Amino acid sequence: MSENKAASSGAKKSGISRRDLVRNAGIAGVGGLVVGGAGGYLLAPRDSASGGGAAASGETLKVGIFAPVTGPYSGDGQEMVRGAEMAIADINASGGVLGQQLELVTADISDMAPENFVQAAERLVSREGCVAVSGGYTTATSVEFDTFAQAGVPMFHTNTLQDNTNYVVDNGITNIFQCCPTEIWYASGFIKLMQEWIDAGTWTPSSKTAAVISSNDSYSISIANVLQEGIKELGWEITMYEEVSVPYADWGPQLSKIRNDPPGLIFITDYLAGDLASFAKQFASAPTNSLLYQQYGPSVPEYLELAGDAANGVIWSTTIGTLPDEKGATFRDRYQAEYGSEAGLSQSGAQYDIFRLWARAAAVAGDANDFERVAAAVRDNTFRGVVGTYAFDQTELTAVPYPDKINDPSLAMPHLTYQIKGGEQVLISPAPYTNGEFELPSWVS
Repeated sequence: MSENKAASSGAKKSGISRRDLVRNAGIAGVGGLVVGGAGGYLLAPRDSASGGGAAASGETLKVGIFAPVTGPYSGDGQEMVRGAEMAIADINASGGVLGQQLELVTADISDMAPENFVQAAERLVSREGCVAVSGGYTTATSVEFDTFAQAGVPMFHTNTLQDNTNYVVDNGITNIFQCCPTEIWYASGFIKLMQEWIDAGTWTPSSKTAAVISSNDSYSISIANVLQEGIKELGWEITMYEEVSVPYADWGPQLSKIRNDPPGLIFITDYLAGDLASFAKQFASAPTNSLLYQQYGPSVPEYLELAGDAANGVIWSTTIGTLPDEKGATFRDRYQAEYGSEAGLSQSGAQYDIFRLWARAAAVAGDANDFERVAAAVRDNTFRGVVGTYAFDQTELTAVPYPDKINDPSLAMPHLTYQIKGGEQVLISPAPYTNGEFELPSWVS
C-alpha cells in the first residue's frame, strides 16, 4: 500500500475505449462491479418516498482522489488514478449512484510534502465539493485528516500506517477508513511464514542472522523494529541495521557489509520500487547465501522492468493487492486493454475497489450527501473486491488481515506474499489465493 509512508520524510492508452471495453465485457459479467456481486439494482434511482433527496436531483456527483501523479512516486500514483478511473467508468456505465453520474477530480500531491496533502484535502472538500475522497498515501502525522473529519466527507486510504489508525481512534473520527491492514503485520506475517519454511525443511538458513535495512520514515522503521524484535525472540541475531533516505540508488556500502558478514536473511523495508530494483541488481552481481525480502515496492510494474532477471527469487509482500483469482484476472485484463500496460499488484486494484465500495454504501444510505449514513454503511458491511474482502474493525475503521489476525478469508483482507520466478509474480501465501509455492532462490544453498 499503497503505500508511501513518507510524507514525513508516469503511459499512453491503447486504442480501445472504455465504452468499447464495457460493451464487449459486459458490466454484469464482471461480477456486480459496483455492488460487489449484489446486483446493479442498488444503483438505480429511488423514488421520492425513499427519502433520497440527492438521488432525485440528477446532478453530477464529484468524487476525489489525491495521488502523486508527478514526482518520484508517480509510478504508484499513476496506478491509483487509473484504478479510480476504471471504477468511475464502470459505475457510470451501470447508471451511476442512485441515478447520478460521477466525475473524478484528481489532486496531485507531487513530492508528498505535508502541505501538499493539506492543500489537496481543502481543494477536494471545500472547492470541488467532493462527496467522497480516496488516496493511496497520507501523511505520517495525519495532518490532513481534520479537513475530512470536520466536513464529514467519507475518506478512504491505503497508507498502511498504524499512526493513521491511532489518530482516527484518539480523535473519535467516524468517516476516515484505512482500507488495508497496518504496517505492523508485515514483519509478524513474514516471521510466521519464514518459520513455516524452516519447520518444513524447505529452507535451512545459512545462519540465524539478519541484515535489516530501512528507509528513515516512521512506516519503514516500524516494520523493521517489529521484525527485529520478533526474530530475536526466535533466537536470531541482527548483524546489521541501517536506515537510508529515499530515493536511494547506490547500495555499495550496505552490500559491502553484507558480503563481509553474510546473514541468513536480508530484510529491506524501503518501499520505493526504483530503490529496491537497484538493490536487487547490485546484490545479484555477487549474492550471498541469504534469503532476500523486499517490502511492497515490487508490486509497482516498474520494479520488474528495472530489476530484470535480478528480481527472480526475491520475496515481497503487501497487505493489499490484486488477487490472481477470476476477479483479479478480469480486472488486470481490462486494465491492460485500457492502458496498454500491465496493472501493478496493489494500488490500481485497491482504488478500483474503494470507489465501488463507496458507491454501494452510498446506494444503501439512499443519499450520497448523507455522509453519516454512508459512513455507517461502510462500517456495517463487508465488500469483496479484486483485492479481497474489506471488513472494517468497528473501532479502528481499519481493514483486518487474513490470516494474521482472523483466519477467515471471507471476513478479512489477505496479507499477500509473492516470490518472483522467471520474471513473473507468483503468490505463495496465503491459501486459498495462492498460485505457487515458495522455492529456494538460485543463489541460496
